[in-house]
Amino acid sequence: MKMFESIKWPNKAEISDRLTSRDAAALLRYAVIAALFVLYVSYRLSVLRGYIIPTYGNTLYHVGIERLTLESGHYPTQELSYNGGFPNFYVPAYRLLIASQSLLSGLDPMVVSGLVTILLAIAVFGVFYAFTKQLVHAGAAVGALFFLTLSPEMTIFTIRALPELLGLFTFLLTLFFVMANKTDVPFQFNVYVALSVVAAAVTALTHQITLLTLAVVLAVYALTQVKNRSEFLKAVCPLFAVLVAYGLWQLYSLHTLSILGLAQVKYHEGTPVDFLASEFRVGFFERAGLIVLPFAFIGLGWLERNKANKRFLLYSWILASLLLTKNDLLGVNIFMDRFLTFFVGSLIIAAGIGAFAVLQFLDSHLLQASRESKVDKEP
Repeated sequence: MKMFESIKWPNKAEISDRLTSRDAAALLRYAVIAALFVLYVSYRLSVLRGYIIPTYGNTLYHVGIERLTLESGHYPTQELSYNGGFPNFYVPAYRLLIASQSLLSGLDPMVVSGLVTILLAIAVFGVFYAFTKQLVHAGAAVGALFFLTLSPEMTIFTIRALPELLGLFTFLLTLFFVMANKTDVPFQFNVYVALSVVAAAVTALTHQITLLTLAVVLAVYALTQVKNRSEFLKAVCPLFAVLVAYGLWQLYSLHTLSILGLAQVKYHEGTPVDFLASEFRVGFFERAGLIVLPFAFIGLGWLERNKANKRFLLYSWILASLLLTKNDLLGVNIFMDRFLTFFVGSLIIAAGIGAFAVLQFLDSHLLQASRESKVDKEP
């Protein structure tokens, strides 16, 4: 009892002050994050409800290679699908991840694919939060999680057992390490640079579309930082890693650095993206949602007005992914609908910042109105 008597318990006034302080705001933020996380994960758990886990996408295309890898003890050099008989140049990281987890757990690669999908989706949730918080504020990061949870496009690509999901995580992780590196010191090959190089190399060996997106984002960011040697090198290091890692893989698998002979390039695979869906086009608003774009514009305006550090990294992500999404206008006509995922991802972060800016505006005006009301009531 004496131990409890020595504790200084807060009185009602102190409790009230704490509940109206930043601590209360932090508690509210954590509560919102928890609610969004439960909603986000509960939907992804639908992956486990399939008769065969999972029952959609190109899962069997990858599972075939994974099963052969387990049976033979090596990653096959020949493709199994599309009638086989030609080099297997698909980058191996995702498939080796599934095969290794299947070997360790004793579960079939199909089941492991479903379980890993849920884990990677959770990792994407976390890295969206970390990137946005590093760029602006935890409040903006919560806004980004809100738009991520409600996004049709991101829902599609976080419940499918595809390498793109791992690529989306490592893509954002690379940008996070570039973002987290301090801007007020000369360039050093520190832990952040090393981690960005590793994450970029893993991205290069995970998914070709993702590695191209990352390479273009880093190249655009490097161009915006030509006059800032430190930031320029922070972008160039992972850019060099992503290009070298994929170049070595393609030399090994196809014995050439040229991509012009690839079927996807030669036959222009992909569906164009327009504002509204049609018979032969993917609709931007159907995949991105209606409220993301206006909030994204507000967020970009807020970033520029406040001159946020490393805002050009997000600008570069938006610009690069938009150019890739509309590459049909440049005569390329390759995987426009697949690049849309990364464009929507960049808008989600901008929209989260926009929601944060709106709440800041409302909070400041409500606070000012409250103070004016108190002044009016004073005798």
